[in-house]
Amino acid sequence: VANRIREAIERLQFIHAGKRIALSASLGVAGRIPLQHETSARLIAAADEALYQAKENGRNRVVMARLQAEG
Repeated sequence: VANRIREAIERLQFIHAGKRIALSASLGVAGRIPLQHETSARLIAAADEALYQAKENGRNRVVMARLQAEG
C-alpha cells in the first residue's frame, strides 16, 4: 500500500510558472502482528527510523521497519 501511495505521488503533474514540478515521497512503515504487543511510541519510532533509512538510501522509496521482539 505504501509503495502504491509513493507511485501515485510520483505520477502527479504540477506546473508552476510554466515548469513541471516533480514530486516524490519517502515513506517509513512500521507494523507488527499482533499489534497489541507494541506501544504506539515504539511503532512511531520504528517508522521514523525507517523513513530516515529511505532518505539516506536515495529517497523516493518505501522502507519497512524491522521490529524485534522484546524480551
